[in-house]
Amino acid sequence: MKEIVNGSGEINGLIEEIASVSEEAAAGVEQAAASSQQTSSSMEEITNNAADLAHLAEKLNQELQIFKL
Repeated sequence: MKEIVNGSGEINGLIEEIASVSEEAAAGVEQAAASSQQTSSSMEEITNNAADLAHLAEKLNQELQIFKL
């Protein structure tokens, strides 16, 4: 009977350890997802800024055509 109690205690300890590792893994996944979302937002902002710069460059090029002979 004592062996069964000791064995169940070990099993409970292992289950708690697995639960702890699972929680840590879940936190890591959440952090990775947040980082990925932030990267995606940054890339979208960079894309929009690049488009704005291209538009400004085209507009500047058109304005400079006035000075060509």
